Amino acid sequence: MTTPSPLRYWYHPTADALGDSVEGFLATLGGPTLLHIPGRDRTRKRAVSTLLHGNEPSGTRAVYRWLRDQPTPAVDVLVFILSVSNALRVPAFSTRHLASEKDPNRCFREPFDGVQGELARAVLQQLETMQPEALIDIHNTSGMGPAFSVSMKQDAAHEALTSLFCERMLITGLRLGALFEYSERNVPTVTIECGGAQDPRSDDIAYEGLLRYVNAEDVLTPPAADWELDILHEPVRVEISADASICYREAMAADTDITLPPDVEHHNFGRITPEVALGWVRPDSWHKIRVKTARGTDVKHRLLQLQGNRLHPVRPLKLFMVTTNAAIAKSDCLFYAVTDDGSHLDGAD
Repeated sequence: MTTPSPLRYWYHPTADALGDSVEGFLATLGGPTLLHIPGRDRTRKRAVSTLLHGNEPSGTRAVYRWLRDQPTPAVDVLVFILSVSNALRVPAFSTRHLASEKDPNRCFREPFDGVQGELARAVLQQLETMQPEALIDIHNTSGMGPAFSVSMKQDAAHEALTSLFCERMLITGLRLGALFEYSERNVPTVTIECGGAQDPRSDDIAYEGLLRYVNAEDVLTPPAADWELDILHEPVRVEISADASICYREAMAADTDITLPPDVEHHNFGRITPEVALGWVRPDSWHKIRVKTARGTDVKHRLLQLQGNRLHPVRPLKLFMVTTNAAIAKSDCLFYAVTDDGSHLDGAD
């Protein structure tokens, strides 16, 4: 017996079928859905994914706003809206994913285990069947900060896609099972981090970029926007071990391994120097922090240091994806970092 797909397919929904609100729209979808919007050129397709995490609404709001206008895009557009049930958990857009489930954006590679793995495989199968010319995956950052893209490749096509949405681009060799790794199949693919979920500007960035993406005849040839891209290479992940405790307070918590200040998010994309204290770490918990490069090398000693119990950078850095959500800090990472001078950290000292 054939196993039903976890992904609903809906061709050309009409405006009156979309519901009266974004939440109503998601309730109408009922679960993970692929929307297929026919374009002027029926021989080409572009793909958009959003709501991989249920607490990242900007992409869904952009799609809903666009669909309500009953658009005819330049080419066929495929829209994947994925973590619908998590987004609808009360209060809406507060649940990233269930604690019992793997992060959905870490499932786009074998073995495709569990519910999230099955959904990821269904998405990949549809992409293989539909053969879009490009793929955009829209997210919100887990902390406050400016918009940026994440890409595996730096070439004209990936830069053009980025410039539809923002002016910062991160090039990474990290392989985590994320959807943007679809770029390895020679389909230009970027993740767009629109900014924090609570920032109204994030919704505007998602919507305005989506309109450029679906309406332009060519989205793979720069320049696609007026700004010049700020390109950063090979970020590293600052992670904590599963048994580490973390909190966010104005002063060090004696009973907690790692304490970060509540306003630590203001370091997102800012330049920090060795004089800046990022937080506090109990000296006997120092081993619970690691800094991973794309090759899996731990370069903590080249990036961070303890001065007493205060955490400082060893060298000037730029941080991003800094979060004040302890659950995300533990399940994903504290933040990403790049060297301020652009030097790579995977070589020898």
